Amino acid sequence: MKIRTVITACLALLILPGVSAAQGIKGREIFGVRFGGIASTMELDDAFGRGSELELYFVEGLTSWFGIGASLSGHDFGNAKDKDRTIEWTGLADPVDVMVLSMTLTLYGRHPFGRRWSAAVESGGGLYTTTASIPTGIYYEGRITKNALGLFGGAGISYRLLDSGLAIDLAGKFHYVFSGSDGRQALYAFTDREAVHFYQITLGVTIFTGKR
Repeated sequence: MKIRTVITACLALLILPGVSAAQGIKGREIFGVRFGGIASTMELDDAFGRGSELELYFVEGLTSWFGIGASLSGHDFGNAKDKDRTIEWTGLADPVDVMVLSMTLTLYGRHPFGRRWSAAVESGGGLYTTTASIPTGIYYEGRITKNALGLFGGAGISYRLLDSGLAIDLAGKFHYVFSGSDGRQALYAFTDREAVHFYQITLGVTIFTGKR
């Protein structure tokens, strides 16, 4: 069901209506930074609850409405909530802090409406690296890092502040991570799920290079 959501986002990129080159992103670069939060679901929410989000992204416009890009995101889930599961996994009562770093490739579509407003959709996939920080003393901590593949789909809306290309945007993404069944993978250890998913909701700043 959730994978279907990601596939739908990919298909949306192919059916977005074209716009004139004068209004589009062809030959332009898009740089942005987003800050926000994570809304976990199901077992992931039980294990960690909500977290914080930081994303850096880049898009190269290939046509008036379509581009490709990449993003680097830090999904900070914070401390695990289940103390019994923490003790079972680490042998210690100290909380385990979990961060997921995603490095993804993006298919991107953008369509303006009105003079300053634009809507965008994006989808893709890449590497999701989970790092669990485990305190081992007053001054030290151990770390367990595991890699997994994942997919994402998202949409957003932006408002252009300056004709030079500065805009603010509100965006949401759905991430689906194939965390696997390795007992040392924190996402699996705290959820017993071989695949987990979460949402990110962010507010950010975007800079467009080149001329409209």
